[in-house]
Amino acid sequence: MTNTTRALAPRNGASPRTRERILRATVHLMAEIGIDRLRTRTIAKRADVNPALVHYHFRSMPALVMQAAEEALLRELGPSIEVFRSGATIKDSVEAILEWIERHGERSPGSTILAEAMVKATRSASFRRWTRRASQRFRSAIRERLMVARDAGELDPSLDLTATTVLLAAALDGLLFHRLVDPKLGVMQAAAPIEALLGRAAPARTQDGPRPSAGDPTRTRIRRRR
Repeated sequence: MTNTTRALAPRNGASPRTRERILRATVHLMAEIGIDRLRTRTIAKRADVNPALVHYHFRSMPALVMQAAEEALLRELGPSIEVFRSGATIKDSVEAILEWIERHGERSPGSTILAEAMVKATRSASFRRWTRRASQRFRSAIRERLMVARDAGELDPSLDLTATTVLLAAALDGLLFHRLVDPKLGVMQAAAPIEALLGRAAPARTQDGPRPSAGDPTRTRIRRRR
């Protein structure tokens, strides 16, 4: 059977499996050749389907691109959010997501697509809406984790969660981008500064309460007793 015959052979084109193949092919092509170079036939060839099926499952190329970007975000970057949420303490969460970025950031098609989508968002209203929604979901997950940490006594009750969320999200996004363009970058070196930033807003606690700050004269006495 020739390649053309195989492509035109019945494959249950309306099946979810075909749609999934098209989405996966689009994700990988977006990462390999860029969003602007995507073509229907290129996607169909990678997915091994009739080009007509691309139009059958997706009403337009922009619609397919947006759906593929969402797919990449959920499948490939979604685990980083779960890693951040699962930390026993906020310190554990910060270190866990940095470790994830260091291990997977430069190899994930989702990272490449997110970086390109953010650039396109400066020129395209549709990409601006998409990246805004993605950023809002990311910030929401960070804020929820900070709230848990605050309720557990890890953070100062008066901490401005909104401002801290924005700063932490921007730092993590930036580290992901830097890891993408510089695979040799040691992302974990950012752990101490980020933890220090949170530490200034939330002094570490001893069993008897908050640990004395650097300017507290009792700090010296505690250290000497040890």
